[in-house]
Amino acid sequence: MGGYEMSLHIYPKKIHNHVYYYAQRSWREKPKGKTRGSAKSRVRNETLYLGTAESIVQRLQQTRQPLEVQHREFGFVAAVYQTAVRVGLVDLLRQHIPGCRYGIPRWIYFLLSIINRLQHATSKEQMGHWAAKTVLPTLLDFDPQRLDSRSFWYATDDVISESQLRQQRKQHPHLEEDLFVGLDDSVFRTIEEAVVQNLQAQFQLDGNSFLYDTTNFFTYIEEPVRSQLARRGHNKDSHHHLRQVGLALCVDKEWGLPLFHRIYRGNVHDSKVFAQVVTELIAALKAGFAQVEDLVLILDKGNNSPENFARLQGALQWVGSLVPSHFPDLIQLPLETYEGTWDKYRYHRCDRRVMNVPCTLVLTYQETLARKQEHTLQNNLLKLQRQIEEQWATYKRVPQSVPQGILRILRESRYGDCLTVSCKEGKPSFEILPAALEQRRKSFGKNLLFSSDLQAESAWIIQQYHAKDRIENDFKLLKNPELIRWRPSRHWTDTKIRAFGFCCIMALMLIRVMEILTTQAGLTMSPAVLKEELSDLQEILMIYDTQTAEIQISRRSSIQQRLWDLFDLGSVEKQLTGH
Repeated sequence: MGGYEMSLHIYPKKIHNHVYYYAQRSWREKPKGKTRGSAKSRVRNETLYLGTAESIVQRLQQTRQPLEVQHREFGFVAAVYQTAVRVGLVDLLRQHIPGCRYGIPRWIYFLLSIINRLQHATSKEQMGHWAAKTVLPTLLDFDPQRLDSRSFWYATDDVISESQLRQQRKQHPHLEEDLFVGLDDSVFRTIEEAVVQNLQAQFQLDGNSFLYDTTNFFTYIEEPVRSQLARRGHNKDSHHHLRQVGLALCVDKEWGLPLFHRIYRGNVHDSKVFAQVVTELIAALKAGFAQVEDLVLILDKGNNSPENFARLQGALQWVGSLVPSHFPDLIQLPLETYEGTWDKYRYHRCDRRVMNVPCTLVLTYQETLARKQEHTLQNNLLKLQRQIEEQWATYKRVPQSVPQGILRILRESRYGDCLTVSCKEGKPSFEILPAALEQRRKSFGKNLLFSSDLQAESAWIIQQYHAKDRIENDFKLLKNPELIRWRPSRHWTDTKIRAFGFCCIMALMLIRVMEILTTQAGLTMSPAVLKEELSDLQEILMIYDTQTAEIQISRRSSIQQRLWDLFDLGSVEKQLTGH
């Protein structure tokens, strides 16, 4: 018989002073086989016993247990992706890195590398495994099983070709000794310049002061060497026996946002690097900050040279520092002659010529720095004595005079001029030289700063120079094993090292932008804390059977809810869950 449902309702029924609940379904049924209008339809009822109120509530409260629960990284990777969209990096990668490789758009290889540096830095061989544990394959619609070192190598080579570079070097052998070893990295520079313009528009980066410095990153490249960028030189992390790659970086003073970077040969001195990038650097700053009239560049003392100052003169103002040997008469001045104070500093101001340029000099003294340097001096003297005693103990025969090996340790030590060693009854005897210590102490707590601006206030010069901690913090982030982790580079050819460097700098830019956004929202937190808070937000997939599954995002604290709103993670959740 055919029919249609009319109603469904629940009603109570009292039996022996107990209330029970029933569900009743009613429907109208038409007799089968009759023509239309030949017989009347009739109403049918069906009653289903539900139970007491207590039993009904108990069943409703029982949670269905999933057969399997899977987790994927959501909060931090989604926030980094949203930030990349916000500053226009995603669109720029799409625009300048078109095409596909192994069924994945080439720009996605670069975006994944950037996010990977921040979330969980891995080798390219492990990228597929890493990506599969995040929401990125769903968000960006790619198959993580296609990711490995081979796919990344070819996708990168499509953008910056190793074979073309080698062919160019074969035709022009002098390029191997060029600062940039003949690399054509124009695609990366174009993207960086466009991102800087977007940053300037979004965050009103109207400050006129910029920080420039260099650092280097050691590698484990061994023979045969296919890289001309990786050379042995003075490594800033004391790994002098390893090959290294240099980075020249310029950031804004307020936030440490990277505005300009170049990768160069690891065996070139800082001042020579600056001489070759300064013209391009000035042009980039003036193009990106055309509204700023008086640009100021803050430099480390390693960039000082008459040639560099000649290039800067007339283009912009600069602030830097000098080693005490430049003006030993100023270092010898007693503190009583210092005429000014600012914050924790006492200072003496005068005008001198610095490398043929008229400059304002500000000699500063800070008591805390002096105590720290005294503590360092005493500790290193003790370390030197222990080193000598340990070396002395290795001699099979008891020395009757000071061995040549001990004298060599003294010559090579920075503190060897502060003590003498003699042999007494076959054992080393030390004598501290008070005159040498006093000579060192005359410079303790002192810094010799200068500015090309003769009208600059002394306090302004001090403040500008000590802002260089911002770029030092950027270098620490680049080397942080939990964030970015540039070193050691896992690439062996120059084009791939250059692409890797670009991804690291873009990662630095994104985490700094995220820091800006949280600070402006009243959530002041370091990049490490920001990552920790967002990483707690996981995507949870609960599988109940072969046909039923549910996706949820883990619960949020009040701080995490503010971050959720700030980075618009709700829109990402909708893409993943469909609601």
